[in-house]
Amino acid sequence: GFVFDMEPVKTQVANCDAVIKEMLYSLGSGSVDPDKYLPIFLDKLNNAGAKEIIAEKQRQIDEWKKANQN
Repeated sequence: GFVFDMEPVKTQVANCDAVIKEMLYSLGSGSVDPDKYLPIFLDKLNNAGAKEIIAEKQRQIDEWKKANQN
């Protein structure tokens, strides 16, 4: 099966983890207004490199699928 190699985006993963630790609990618990803080959370994730992580994972999946087609 496919295993994601985070090495190429390890900085972005660390940055996104920090954003998640900072904001996810308050959003998930309902202690902050999601209408106000969800867009901030998503913006912070994008600034931290979430899109780069997604792109790298997709690249690796595409390579894996190509190499494992029967």
